[in-house]
Amino acid sequence: MTDGPRHYRMSLARQLSLLTGAVIALSLLIVLAVAYEALTRSAISVEQEALSRATRQIANLGEMGIRQTRVRYTTVTHDSTVRRALTAANGLPLGSPLNGSMVSATRKALEQLSTPTDSGMPIELWSANGRRVAYIGNDEPEVPESAANEHAFGAPLPRVGIADVRPSDSLQFGQLYASDGRVYLWMVQPVLEGSKPIGYFAQQRRIAANPQADRTVRALAGEGINTYYHNADGSVWTTVAGWPASPPQRVPNDSTHATRVNEPLLIAEAPIAGTPLQVAMETRVRDVLAAPRTTLRQLMMVGIALLLAGMGAALLIGQRIARPIVAVADGAEAIARGQYDTRVPSSGHAEIARLAESFNHMANEVAVAQRALEQRSEDANAANRAKSEFLATMSHELRTPLNAIAGYTELLEMGLRGPLTDAQRRDLARIRASGQHLLGLISGVLDLNRIERGQLAYALGPVRVDPFLADLDALVSPQAAAKSLTLEYVPSEPELTVVADREKMRQIVLNLLSNAIRFTPAGGRITLSAAAAGELRVAVCVQDTGPGIPQARQSDVFEPFVQLDRSLTQPQEGLGLGLAISRDLARGMKGELTLETSANHGARFVLTLPRGTADDHQSLMTSGEASALGSA
Repeated sequence: MTDGPRHYRMSLARQLSLLTGAVIALSLLIVLAVAYEALTRSAISVEQEALSRATRQIANLGEMGIRQTRVRYTTVTHDSTVRRALTAANGLPLGSPLNGSMVSATRKALEQLSTPTDSGMPIELWSANGRRVAYIGNDEPEVPESAANEHAFGAPLPRVGIADVRPSDSLQFGQLYASDGRVYLWMVQPVLEGSKPIGYFAQQRRIAANPQADRTVRALAGEGINTYYHNADGSVWTTVAGWPASPPQRVPNDSTHATRVNEPLLIAEAPIAGTPLQVAMETRVRDVLAAPRTTLRQLMMVGIALLLAGMGAALLIGQRIARPIVAVADGAEAIARGQYDTRVPSSGHAEIARLAESFNHMANEVAVAQRALEQRSEDANAANRAKSEFLATMSHELRTPLNAIAGYTELLEMGLRGPLTDAQRRDLARIRASGQHLLGLISGVLDLNRIERGQLAYALGPVRVDPFLADLDALVSPQAAAKSLTLEYVPSEPELTVVADREKMRQIVLNLLSNAIRFTPAGGRITLSAAAAGELRVAVCVQDTGPGIPQARQSDVFEPFVQLDRSLTQPQEGLGLGLAISRDLARGMKGELTLETSANHGARFVLTLPRGTADDHQSLMTSGEASALGSA
């Protein structure tokens, strides 16, 4: 038979392994988190710097190309054929035609501005009064941006994106604009006479892929990076191949981060000097973090390997340490089960060996003490059996002659052996009283013996407290009156009920009242009362105004064969068993008998019993019948 289900408890070796693994894992997580944060910041910082550097370099390349283009335009603006054609055009009405040879000569001058990459793109010469003097390439329709947009040259500009171009002695660039799925811009070069413009060149440029430029961009930016041109106001974006693009969504208050289709981006921009254009380069953040994440995965693999190795090493070490400790624990459990010859091997490290030796020494001492205890227990049991047999035998043997003495005393008092004198009758009364006293002492010894051997039965049932105590008050009132004592009964609640054995409760209360009458001097007062002690208990109190019991001796009054002299004048009667028996009887009814210090220096005994109701009688009867049926 076991004490109950045994709960699983993890071994010390496993606990050490798991603890080591937890420490390593926590340290690994912290190191990986710190490393990943550092790698992430470094990768983003390096990539952002690379983007910024690449955009600046591409913007510088654009500026170099613009300077070379300006040199060509400046050369053509000083061409005499161009100047003569503009002078002639400014002097004629807008509807009047120019000389054909002059137009042809002007076209040859415009061909100096054409490059192979601009094949087919229009290059035009305009007079200050808004006449297109000559052009090469595609014939672009004259569609001004706004009819009311008066240019500083003095005539409306017929081309898109150059509304903000102002007269200058250098090449000017218009804004990007999209048309037919491609992105274009116009370049304007004024032709000045002194400080006054007499006309201007206008060349349309298409943003198109240039293999050399593409290689340069890739060399500067790297793979996975997108490059764009856009107007400074962000109105039009284009790829380096000339395809329109949507602008990214900017992150507020952050010029280095943006999103495109909910994809986080790193972005860098640089203006192209002398133009309303900017170069923008962007890359996805996840591409930037790919290398740190790869490094993190590698570190995690190494960390997992270290974690497993650490846990395995801790398990092995823990088993070496825990094995002798487990042996000691098993030995302790064996001793707890009564196997006092159990010993454990004293081997291993010095501390473990010392522990084993101490355990074996303790086991030896426990075994010796257990044998001594068993011997004392056997001796005590034998003595107790002998005492019980002696008390039972002596009580039986004493009862027979005492009953005979009582019987013959009654015969003599009845005069069956002849007339008696008054002195003889007094002697016979003393003999009868002494016999009754001896019978009472023998009954007390027998009761104590039955209680100690567990042979006393209890017939528990509901007892109404108020009528029960009133009957006892009437029973002992003559004894109190004989000693000139005042016996006061304080009525309790009519419905107050306890669950007790009526006869044993009567024996306890009568014993307490008898003691109070015995030890209270003449003229004193004895109070009997009862009250509820909470919801589950009832307290019956017997209080007297006698000399009381010293505080230091109050714990002794319930010990068998102990008598305390409270009166200091009366010889003690009895064996000192009354309170011991009363307390055992109270505990047998699931109650308690206690002694409390009284305010008037008397003794106050309190009998506490379980509280019941009048309905408990029926339930107790039903329970008793069920028990009888079950036993039958």
